[in-house]
Amino acid sequence: MHTKSRTILHPNPQISPAQAPRPRLGVAIFCAVLFLSGTGALIFETLWLRLSGLAFGNSVWAAALILSSFMTGLALGNALAASSKIRRWRPLHLYAVLEMLVAFFGCAIVFVLPALGDWLRPVWQTLWNYQPALLGLRFIVSFLILLVPTTVMGLTLPVIIEDPGLSQTNFGRAIGFLYGANTLGAVAGALLGEAYLIGAFGLRGTSLAAGASVCAAAVVAVLVARFGMRRSRDCGTALKGADMFAHSNLPLRFDARYRPPFTLLVVSFGTGCVLLALEVIWFRFLRLYVASSTTAFAVMLAVVLAGIGFGGIVAGAIHRRSSRLHYLLPVLLLLSAVLVLVSYLLFPGELIPAPTGVFDLRWWQIALVGVALLFPVALLSGILFPSIVAEVQARVSDRMNSTGITTLCNTTGAAIGPLLASFVLLPGIGLQSSIIICAAAYALLSILVTERDLLRFVRTLAPASLAVVGLWAAIILILIFFPYRRSEAHFEHASRVYEGDNQGEVVARVVKRMEGTADTWQLLRRDLVGEPYYYRLIANAFSMSATTPRAQRYMRLFAYLPLAFRPESNDVLLLCYGCGVTADALLHGPNVKRMDIVDISKEVFAFADSYSTIGYHNPLRDPRVHTVIQDGRFFLQASPRQYDIISGEPPPPKVAGSVNLYTQEFFKLMENRLKEGGIATFWLPINQLKVEEAKAILHAFHNAFSNASVWASADQEWIMMGVKGPGRKVSEEELRQLWSHPDSGADLRRVGIEVPQQLGALFLMDGEEIDRITNDVAPLTDNYPKRLTDAGWDEEATQRFALSYMETLPALQHFVHSPLITTIWPETLNKSMEPFFVVRESRYLSDTIGSNKLAELDLYLRDSRLRIPVLEVLGSDGFRVSIAERLARGSETPPLEIMHDLIAGALAQRDISGAIRVLENLRARGAFVLNDTLLLTYLYCLNGNVDKAEALAANNARSIEKDSFVDWLWEKLENDFGFHPPHQN
Repeated sequence: MHTKSRTILHPNPQISPAQAPRPRLGVAIFCAVLFLSGTGALIFETLWLRLSGLAFGNSVWAAALILSSFMTGLALGNALAASSKIRRWRPLHLYAVLEMLVAFFGCAIVFVLPALGDWLRPVWQTLWNYQPALLGLRFIVSFLILLVPTTVMGLTLPVIIEDPGLSQTNFGRAIGFLYGANTLGAVAGALLGEAYLIGAFGLRGTSLAAGASVCAAAVVAVLVARFGMRRSRDCGTALKGADMFAHSNLPLRFDARYRPPFTLLVVSFGTGCVLLALEVIWFRFLRLYVASSTTAFAVMLAVVLAGIGFGGIVAGAIHRRSSRLHYLLPVLLLLSAVLVLVSYLLFPGELIPAPTGVFDLRWWQIALVGVALLFPVALLSGILFPSIVAEVQARVSDRMNSTGITTLCNTTGAAIGPLLASFVLLPGIGLQSSIIICAAAYALLSILVTERDLLRFVRTLAPASLAVVGLWAAIILILIFFPYRRSEAHFEHASRVYEGDNQGEVVARVVKRMEGTADTWQLLRRDLVGEPYYYRLIANAFSMSATTPRAQRYMRLFAYLPLAFRPESNDVLLLCYGCGVTADALLHGPNVKRMDIVDISKEVFAFADSYSTIGYHNPLRDPRVHTVIQDGRFFLQASPRQYDIISGEPPPPKVAGSVNLYTQEFFKLMENRLKEGGIATFWLPINQLKVEEAKAILHAFHNAFSNASVWASADQEWIMMGVKGPGRKVSEEELRQLWSHPDSGADLRRVGIEVPQQLGALFLMDGEEIDRITNDVAPLTDNYPKRLTDAGWDEEATQRFALSYMETLPALQHFVHSPLITTIWPETLNKSMEPFFVVRESRYLSDTIGSNKLAELDLYLRDSRLRIPVLEVLGSDGFRVSIAERLARGSETPPLEIMHDLIAGALAQRDISGAIRVLENLRARGAFVLNDTLLLTYLYCLNGNVDKAEALAANNARSIEKDSFVDWLWEKLENDFGFHPPHQN
């Protein structure tokens, strides 16, 4: 074995105690260097992974390839350290050069990656029909891009540990403190980048900040090296050839000769694999309690890294007292197994309220549950790794080689762990069983490092051996008495808020659950007297889609708006399938010949046969439909096909990973894939955004589509529509075809778009108005994703903003004078538009600030022929009425649960007498309430039976409390029908 590099590491016996280096100060300085390095490196890693997803796709397979590329580069750097010697360079000088390379290439990648997708688009499109080749090419390109900085990152820790400045420090202590400091720096990087840097400086500015941190580490390393050389010269031990400007050869030489301790390396591989698999499983578990946001992920990652970092510090402190602690390895592994199980069983889920779809958890709440679940095992992992490295070094001798070979195995395991968890464990055996498997893996690894003469130590009551036996007994007992249905409580917590109604009664139930590669899915069904009423699809703890009547309205309008203004459409593209509502509506297009549906989750398609509601047919069974499991953004980049219509209904903007489906760059990709005259529609849920955030998305959309507009019903689920080119005017006859066709006509009427004029009355604003309101708001872009924050929205401000576009007269003026409407809307319908704007405003006000329901009903019954507003004001809808009427036809005494739907259905048909008969039947069955009395009194008058109304009111005078509503009703009935109110005390 070569000794040249080893002689540097031995202290000079001639140095006096006063002249000797101070190991504590030296270790502290080296820790500071690695802290800065860890901060910059973690920021770079998160930026690379984020931007690689934009360039190469965010599908499960694409993400796996990008992660594999990253980990392969780290492993290559570890392999170089494991098989090389440093020659003619001071290790700190080499370390400084490595950090400068990380800074340069790290920033370069951040600046280049966004353009790479555009450069490679012709290649992607050429290979689109050869998906295996396309997948392989993406891996090769991502690997080559990340190769240099990741390889260099893999070298940094092994190189710095070889420096003579640490030669007098116990190796186990040094590696523990350095590893811990480096990981704690990563904690700072995770939190600093997410909480401040990205929002303040964007992705590119954040990369420069990361580069500055890494360069600072390099500068400090050079200064330490020079200071150390001066001290060495003063002591007569100048390093030969250490001047970094004097070397003429490569710093690394492949000349490592040692026999690897394979058992320890297997343990290193196993611990890396298990911990990273657990990280995936833990994060999946916590998403049942915490909304999936980038802040939540950053906090959870910081908790794991903090545990590992503090564990490294603890390991350094332990090794300070003892050079070898091999007897602790089995204890640490078994204790890890126990804590994996115990932290899951004792998880304090009751501290987190059931999710409400609102991103309102504070960071400390996320950190609290994260510490309870993640921190204990992460802490032990932080102790384990330096301990294993120290054991390997005791057998290999060379510090850099031992650190490199151990890190290589650990990194390789860490690369496999997430893939194993995502593609095998979670979809195969589920979350809870995966946790048990990981605990068992830790226990099995302990066998490899348990002393063969354990029985002899037990007989002599050796503490470590007794601990091993005790921990094995604990694991066996936990597994025997494990509550194997514990997972049901966690799944129920995620679905609970969606199972109840406004009164807290449970009205929905889980009918199907699926643990997929990326998410945990639950399908809820709400029944009406045993008949399916609507479904809700939950991903983790967030409602991703639903077939509720209100949801169906805007989801179907994603299809019917472009179909109305481009009826000749043949090729359509739907990004994100949801519950299939928009897909079902798009197939009603009279000329649609092909529809491509793209979704990132295959599990979403697997639920398609589970829906059974009125007017719905599984779109995936239609021969015109082609499904693609792919990231929607990459599909737009790589697919060569162009479309007449592109519609997008992605997850809410603030769900982690969704922001880049709402940016200016994404919308430009949509515009690029449209044919000339093609139309794009996209979801804008302003009820989940601050007003400024909604404006940022609007600005981004309008920058991509010069001919942009916004449409909405009487709610805050807005629809952005972009036309490629000027668009064309549709005739009234073309427009009415949607209502004359049996399928699309019934569909439109069922969701409340009963006549063509109502479609026009959905108009909110065109491009000129978008320009006006977004003039002082920067657009949402890939470089500035934090223009969408994780903060909750201001409901009152959003309502005021929306109301300004719902008010009848301004809305009508916007409509009539809009250049877009003049271009695309048939003028023959303009004269009859005002009543429909009135209905929209009244419904919006009713839903947001409340209304006099009876006054609203009177407006609809006497001044309109529309059905759905009548149903809505009475708390019903077209779907409920269809179910109720079908059940009533087959029963002499319809269930009480549907009686009010039958009343609403009769009134929607203007069958006043029929509604009166149902109300009288309800009274005869003893299920009459005060509101029924007042409604029946009003209907008697409306039907010309004023005497019956007066008798009913007089008989119930004692139960009718006098208030402003009753006063209004009596006055109205008296003025309109000559009704005489009862005498009330």
